[in-house]
Amino acid sequence: MRVFFLGLLGAVSLVVGMPALAATPAGVVGVLPAPISGNLLAVSHKCGKGQYWVPAGYAKHGKYRAGHCAPK
Repeated sequence: MRVFFLGLLGAVSLVVGMPALAATPAGVVGVLPAPISGNLLAVSHKCGKGQYWVPAGYAKHGKYRAGHCAPK
């Protein structure tokens, strides 16, 4: 009885799995929506008078801060 049940379970799983094995991908994307640049443009930071640029990084106590203009 146990062998019969395992055989029946194996046969059903093969029948159910066969269409999935024959599936093909929807299609390969031939053209990208936007060109990929090989390099990043350098951003110029222009702070107002009496200010200077502070780069992004970790401040005291491990808190991350984004780059910003700070007063002198």
